[in-house]
Amino acid sequence: MDAAPSAPVTVRPGLERGARAGLAALLVLCTAVSVGWLAVGAVVAAARYLPAVAGAVASAADGGSAWARAVADAAPQSEPLGQALLDYAFSTANLVLAAVLLLAGLRMWSARLLAVALVGSAGAFNLQAHAAAAAVEAATGLSVGPLHQMVLHGIACAAYILALLVFPTPSWIGNTGGRSARAALALTGAVTLLLVGSGTALLPHTTSCVLFFGFLVPVVGLLVLPGRIRRSPTGEERGQARLLFSVLVAAFAVAVVLAIVTVLLSVMGGSVAEPLLTLVDPTAHGTADGAGEPTALLFWWSRFASAALVVAVVVATRRDDLWTVEGLFSRGLATVLVVVGVGGGFVVLRTLAGGALPPWLAGTVATVAAGLAFGPLFVRAERIVDRLLYGARPTPYSALADIAVLTRSTATGAPDLARVAEAVARVLGAQTCRLTVLRPGLRDRTYTWSSAPHTAFGPDDLVELPIHHCDERVGAIAVDRQAVAGLHEQRHRLLEDIAGGLGVVLQASRSGIELERQLRAALAHAEEIAGSRRRAVAAMDSERRRIERDLHDGAQHHLVSLGLTLGLVELQTSHGALDDARRRLGTLTEQLGTAEAVLAETVNGVTSLLLEEQGLVAALGTELAAAHPPVGFDAGGLPPGRRFPGEIEAAVWFCVAEAVGNARKHAQGAPVSVRLTERAGVLTLVVRDEGPGFAAERSPDGRAGRGLRNLTTRIAAVGGSIAIRSAPEAGTTVEGSIPLPATAAQTPGPGPAPDPGAGSARQPTPPAAGSTVTAQVREVARRACAAYRGSPARQRVEDVTRRLDEPVRIAVLGADDDRAAFVAALVGAPVPRPARPGPDVPVW
Repeated sequence: MDAAPSAPVTVRPGLERGARAGLAALLVLCTAVSVGWLAVGAVVAAARYLPAVAGAVASAADGGSAWARAVADAAPQSEPLGQALLDYAFSTANLVLAAVLLLAGLRMWSARLLAVALVGSAGAFNLQAHAAAAAVEAATGLSVGPLHQMVLHGIACAAYILALLVFPTPSWIGNTGGRSARAALALTGAVTLLLVGSGTALLPHTTSCVLFFGFLVPVVGLLVLPGRIRRSPTGEERGQARLLFSVLVAAFAVAVVLAIVTVLLSVMGGSVAEPLLTLVDPTAHGTADGAGEPTALLFWWSRFASAALVVAVVVATRRDDLWTVEGLFSRGLATVLVVVGVGGGFVVLRTLAGGALPPWLAGTVATVAAGLAFGPLFVRAERIVDRLLYGARPTPYSALADIAVLTRSTATGAPDLARVAEAVARVLGAQTCRLTVLRPGLRDRTYTWSSAPHTAFGPDDLVELPIHHCDERVGAIAVDRQAVAGLHEQRHRLLEDIAGGLGVVLQASRSGIELERQLRAALAHAEEIAGSRRRAVAAMDSERRRIERDLHDGAQHHLVSLGLTLGLVELQTSHGALDDARRRLGTLTEQLGTAEAVLAETVNGVTSLLLEEQGLVAALGTELAAAHPPVGFDAGGLPPGRRFPGEIEAAVWFCVAEAVGNARKHAQGAPVSVRLTERAGVLTLVVRDEGPGFAAERSPDGRAGRGLRNLTTRIAAVGGSIAIRSAPEAGTTVEGSIPLPATAAQTPGPGPAPDPGAGSARQPTPPAAGSTVTAQVREVARRACAAYRGSPARQRVEDVTRRLDEPVRIAVLGADDDRAAFVAALVGAPVPRPARPGPDVPVW
């Protein structure tokens, strides 16, 4: 991915088109001069070494052709045939590489400049082509030497240097100093053109080619590319610069070693080394073969290095697997340095030892020394290349120690992973480091540090390793590839060690994040419970006021009337008007029924007598079976006598009533079912209807309805939760769950009274003066507690004492229509008991 520059600068279209047009014109000029020079030089060489061509040229010269006479005069200055063939092979390779650059569609400035450099160097390096200058001057009388020096030598060398300065991207792109950068490039090109042109005029062509193309060009690249490696905005550009830098290092190192060997062999080599060093330069010597300069090794290497530089640019810009190619070039650089170093040392040692030892012994000593030095030199060369291309490496101990300091818990109780990411990046020399903490069921949390905030790294620019803790992946760490690139796996292993050491740290961070999340959830739940309780208190207060109002407006009048009737019955009984008292008791019975109905209606929604008597399971079964139409009820295997804490039974009872009422209201005629289950200490209720359903995401007004608020409030008050699932044409399901306390009673309720006909029933004794008896029993219990102090029996006595304060529960059974017997039971009047009581006979 590309960087995001803060102040992008765009080159004016007119200036851009002008520069391209000028470069194209320069390419055409160099091509014309270089190809023309090579063609004339080839004709001169053919006139020298091919008799048929030489005869044709001589005939034309005798016929008065000035060009034929010029070719015949320049033929003696030709290179030796083998040297000429090798020279033209290199020139042809340069022209082919230039064509590849132009046809490959590379629109980079460096590619265009290298194409110009290749075409110019094809004629500038070719010594046979220099004979063409003498032929042209002889034929036309024009001095073309300065044109040859400036166009071929000067422009080719300047194009090489400018291509290195703008590779891989010109510095003015995205730079506020673009105008000054372009001016500096133009000045550099002009100075190089003058320097190389004048230097070629003063020095032999072979020497000038070695100095300018073999040394000056690599030195400029070695000075410029390290800054590009550090400051390039993307990993791809940094890799391209690093790859070209490795080629230039190899070229310069070989040139230095060859220069040393050349000097040493020139001084001490004698006749044995002379053929290896001599290069015939027709521009400097017009004699026969064998006369030349001792620069053969450096000259041919300079020609090869200039072509290799272009190959490196093509590979760097056209290959997708740049990191793989970069690794191969890095190892190749280390190999070249070792081979050149060992080979140069062998030559130097053999030459020095040859003056004092026999040749065979000097060769043996040099061979043994080279063999012994190869292994250590290779290891050292790899380290040098690794440091040269990728920078200094931290030791594993120091890196892990620095990171361990930062992984300690901070004042907040959790490691500062942002500082850990920065520490990892700094110890690895990475431009960016990203730590990712995996959180199951939640969004991953990422901590990123980057030395260049405006640089974006793509997936191909990063190396990512998983982080595990106890065989569980807890996160990942990613750094840019440059941080782990190199000839050795040391830095990659260091990253693996860091990833292994961060497992516990990320797990601690995950635990802290989870605890933080649970704390927030607990606080939210507590706030929900508090709100639910506030709403419940408000609802209870409102209900209390309603009951007070209903009691005042309704039940109070009936109770006052009932009291007056009872007083009248008592008065009639005391005066012996028993017949009137009995008639008045019938009226009393009707008043009792009316008062009971009014009271039942008043307390509706607050408590349920049926629930108090039968328990939740049995009461729901009875209530839902009596509905019209009946509601299906499934107790889930719970026995009818199963009891739960009172607040839980009340919450479930009224939630079921509210849910069934809502279903009857909104899904009229649709089947409704209720299911009650208990599993793993959780009581679950499900109310399901087959009605039209609704969109459960939002209610029509965007708020929960009163019924839903009541359900949520009642269930939340006992620690439970409510969920509603509904969809159009799919019915509605209300599901609630309530955790049961560990000590919840699991005993059956009182259930129905025993059938009187099943056996003899003991007739209860009418109650006496309760207060006196209760006081006497309490006094006896007090004395018993004092007597049984310290013994297990005291607990039973205390239980009896406690039960004295509990309300007395009286059950009156009989036919509902026998109100007289009910009143008699209330006043304690004995009723004659038949010999075999039946189910319709009241018992008290």
